[in-house]
Amino acid sequence: MIEKRVLKDGSVRWKARIKSGGTVVAQQTFRLKGDAETWEREQMRAIQLGIFLPPHKAKTPLAEVVASFLAARTSQVSAHSHRTDRDNLAALPAKLKARPIGSVSEADVLGFLTDQLKIKERSTVARTRTTLSALFTYAMREKYVAAHPVRGVDLPPGASQKPADEWFTAESLAATLAAQRAASAHYATITEWTSLTGLRWSETRALRVADLQDVPFPAVWVRRAQSEGYDEKGPKTANGERAVPLTDRARQLAREAAAGKRPEAHLFTSPKGRQLRMNLYRRFTRWSITAPRKRPHMLRHYCASQWLRAGIPINQVAEWLGDDPRTVLKVYAHVLGEQQTIEGLRRLNELASGPSQDPRDIPENVNDHGSDSKPRTKTGSDQPKNGGDGGI
Repeated sequence: MIEKRVLKDGSVRWKARIKSGGTVVAQQTFRLKGDAETWEREQMRAIQLGIFLPPHKAKTPLAEVVASFLAARTSQVSAHSHRTDRDNLAALPAKLKARPIGSVSEADVLGFLTDQLKIKERSTVARTRTTLSALFTYAMREKYVAAHPVRGVDLPPGASQKPADEWFTAESLAATLAAQRAASAHYATITEWTSLTGLRWSETRALRVADLQDVPFPAVWVRRAQSEGYDEKGPKTANGERAVPLTDRARQLAREAAAGKRPEAHLFTSPKGRQLRMNLYRRFTRWSITAPRKRPHMLRHYCASQWLRAGIPINQVAEWLGDDPRTVLKVYAHVLGEQQTIEGLRRLNELASGPSQDPRDIPENVNDHGSDSKPRTKTGSDQPKNGGDGGI
């Protein structure tokens, strides 16, 4: 519906109102009647197609939508994930948060991520992008915006301010363990355990003595995880729990840790019997000195790499890690490629150490079956009788 309005100064304005279900859902005033009619048609078409967005919602400041998103997110994700989302969105520039959400563009998202890469690790910025994507998915569902400005923006190729983590090798792990045993033999056990089982820190600190098994094979059952400051929850495993096999050394470490403890007690603890804490683990192992340019999580990567190098199938490794096989394939592609190269070289060396394939070394009168290929002279019964042609 379009109404003509005459102002006190005699000028004319055209006010367009859009109704849906008997309720005015949008209205706007124009100087020209043609503009009002065009806008009215566009809004009515959007309603018919189910893509109508109330104009006033697109004008909502981004900060208000962030608050609504975090409130709705509380019951949808774990407390740990919620805190991560909150911290990631707190990093948004104040000027950007004050702008209408409908004005946020792909260029704004790219600029923000690029700036974050200058001061944070790439993995942290990647998680920030995931949070932003979830925010605008929520905004689309709640009819704040019609377009998603994050989906079309890949993480910029710019390097992180911090150098990339180095992966553990057998040599560097041995050096780390030797140095940590000198600093704290107790906490060095946790380092070795993680390198042998690939458990996440939250999973190791939640283990109980009763989670160990000896038959039908030595293993530890991962049934729960507990990040510091949060309640226990199920691990990141499809069926809620998983069994991780224990090598002889890993089984020895576990049995030493379990000695004298009740079944419900935590398996690995501090020297005083308290639940593990990362800050104390880092402090007493002197981590920054004994494992420079590495994170404790790299021990999990080392373990997975060793399993793959041992020829364990990807699906089995993924099951032991509690990961999706596609994730394992992506993260450890370089290990798999390394193994293919090693196997290729082994086959080439076997070929080179076998019989020479130089044509000059192959006897001239040897046929495909390895027998003398000289033409035979027909004698005896081979000769045709009476000078005939040997047959009809």
